[in-house]
Amino acid sequence: MAQRRIAYEREAAQKNGVQRHEVWRHAYLSKPYLVGASDEILKERFKSIFMNCVELTKEGKIAPVSLESTDEFMVAFTHLDEEYGARQGELPVDVVAEARLPISKYFEEGVPPGVRMFGNYRTPDGPLLVKYGRRQFLEPMLNAGSMRIANAEHYSNPGFLDSIRDDETTRNYFIPTYMARLQGRRSISIEGRELSFGDDDLILPLEVDDYYLLSLCTHIHHRMPTDFDADAALVINRPVHFVQRVVSAFLAQYPEWDALEGPVIYYDPYQDYKKFKVPEMAKHIGYAYQKEFRIAFRPKRRVSTSLEPVMLSIGRMTEYADLVAL
Repeated sequence: MAQRRIAYEREAAQKNGVQRHEVWRHAYLSKPYLVGASDEILKERFKSIFMNCVELTKEGKIAPVSLESTDEFMVAFTHLDEEYGARQGELPVDVVAEARLPISKYFEEGVPPGVRMFGNYRTPDGPLLVKYGRRQFLEPMLNAGSMRIANAEHYSNPGFLDSIRDDETTRNYFIPTYMARLQGRRSISIEGRELSFGDDDLILPLEVDDYYLLSLCTHIHHRMPTDFDADAALVINRPVHFVQRVVSAFLAQYPEWDALEGPVIYYDPYQDYKKFKVPEMAKHIGYAYQKEFRIAFRPKRRVSTSLEPVMLSIGRMTEYADLVAL
């Protein structure tokens, strides 16, 4: 790694400049934060980043995410390429194949369901919120404003799809150990305590009490119907009005709770130690492509009993929402 870093610096001096990916590679070689990651953690990170580097277009094609919109994921992908190169010379074929599996599911029925679903739909102008799901649940939501809001721990159900299942009450950070490893040490000092490590970096979990959340998306995404096993979507063209109704309905039943709402903040467990202050409104970077908007509720005082999903009624939504279905 040191030799490659020096080579890039020498090349930059000779050429009076380098390409963008070479800048990213040099940055990683100067700070190789993944050196201590286990092979399994590295594979899971690759799969997460890969999902965010590509998107499904309205024409039903796989395309790279525009670097003009964000280069965050291509930077992370390049760093992974460098780490795998140092470990075994190239990206492992089996890891790449596993990362591609969710992408191939979009085409199992030929034209992706999301492309067929929105093919003839004229997207309203202005801000949107989109709820993807099964038509049998979204029709009552549209016609009567009847909806179910689940508690956060509900989403850790092992029977859920990978794109839905998540531990919503725990946020894990990794404390990189690369500096100690490169110096030949097997422990690092944190706040005066010497912590030993084995074949992986140290994990720092941040745990929060259970809470309620309602998840939507801020855009029409043609990949979401497949990811969420959805045959319909509710397109809400007055987001502020909708959020106010949901919050009012919930607090009318549970006045001793606080409401939170807004776009989810996606954090990188290796890089973003201070990116968010409200854990209930944050998720792992692997889900960033979903562009989630969240309405959440947390108790003002600790609740002694286990939370269960609740039903709300916010009134008919037909004036400001469309049901789009296969």
